[in-house]
Amino acid sequence: MRRAIFYWEAKRRLDLLTAFRNRIIAYHARAHWNRYSHEWQEDDEARELRRQINDEMRDVAVTWDVFYTPPAVTGGPAGNISLLENVFHLPNLGLSHTALLDRLDRVIGVYRSWLGPLWRKLFSPFYWLGWGLTWIAETPFRLLASAGFNVAKVEGSFWGKTAKAVIQFVTAIGTALGVLEKLDFLKPVVSAIHRLLGA
Repeated sequence: MRRAIFYWEAKRRLDLLTAFRNRIIAYHARAHWNRYSHEWQEDDEARELRRQINDEMRDVAVTWDVFYTPPAVTGGPAGNISLLENVFHLPNLGLSHTALLDRLDRVIGVYRSWLGPLWRKLFSPFYWLGWGLTWIAETPFRLLASAGFNVAKVEGSFWGKTAKAVIQFVTAIGTALGVLEKLDFLKPVVSAIHRLLGA
């Protein structure tokens, strides 16, 4: 699977998720859930941490759903709930914040494992060439999307993938010919191909 992400974006995401995880831990160390009032008892530091967690929740932008079945005593509909969006309601649902921490740890581990390979790719001309070819091949689909067309299905279809492959191939050939011409190697290469083909 191609990672459509640069090193610095992966590093930013890693730092964001790590700080977010640490704030959740710090909040639970400062705040206490009152089982009778079903509310958090917070000091000033806990309230500030809660504000920061809510503020960063949009940037974390990861969906972690679990299937929740309410207790028979209270009743209510069963269904998927987001651990992230319910981070401050988990005790009321009978869930622990460690379930959210486990998922954060997994995603943090993925980003951490990407950093080394992504750093090395920054110095590979083939990585940048591949990224450039992909960006060029996706340009027609981005133009259609900006015009209001739903291109998700088209881009994932056989013809969409074929069109992207053809665009990448033609662009790669054109780039190679342009580089050869700039280096004054185009005529010798064309002559060698003619001799090879017996033309």
